[in-house]
Amino acid sequence: MERSQTPKGKRARDRIVAAAEKLIAERGFYGTSMRDIASAARLPLATTVYHFAKKEQLYATILGEIAEALDARFQSAMFERYASPSERATTAIDALAVALVRWAAEEPGRVKLLLRELLDNPGRVATAARLPLAPFLERTSALVAARGVAFPELAVLHLVGAISYFVAAKPTVERIVGAVRAKQIAAGYEREAISLARHMVGLPPLAADKRRPRGEAA
Repeated sequence: MERSQTPKGKRARDRIVAAAEKLIAERGFYGTSMRDIASAARLPLATTVYHFAKKEQLYATILGEIAEALDARFQSAMFERYASPSERATTAIDALAVALVRWAAEEPGRVKLLLRELLDNPGRVATAARLPLAPFLERTSALVAARGVAFPELAVLHLVGAISYFVAAKPTVERIVGAVRAKQIAAGYEREAISLARHMVGLPPLAADKRRPRGEAA
């Protein structure tokens, strides 16, 4: 919980949250102590505890900020879809896929933190009073449901899961296939994500993805 509204207090709070987010993404919730966070933020432990009495409060703040940023990116993508006539041909499903891919590319640490949250804290989730990612899942599921998909939540989770796994796997994949090939894969991933999203909701593939029958001249 935020304890100070002064400019100095807000700066300290922001440093604490930023340091905690980075450490928890690297080490997980249980592998990160308040003392570690204070040290990384270059603040006394007493100052860190003053702003966040418990690590759970700090973690909830981090998850809330991530969820708000992700939901804002989704809503912005839906708005931009109608920004000009030339963009109206782009489907909302395409916009969702692009928004997720670009957000994940810009925020790999946050993607990994969310993966850790899902894997490490089933007990905490079971008793949580608030689930920060709920608005994002509800909004995106409603978008997919409008396409007549029977289980829209599954479609959203499949898409988010695929993109998250891609981000988490990138360092390992690069070691396996080499830097040049890894760069080529990354360059084509946005289009692949759009194709996956379209397939899951029964939309036709992008024009360039349609394969000509074998032997047909270009």
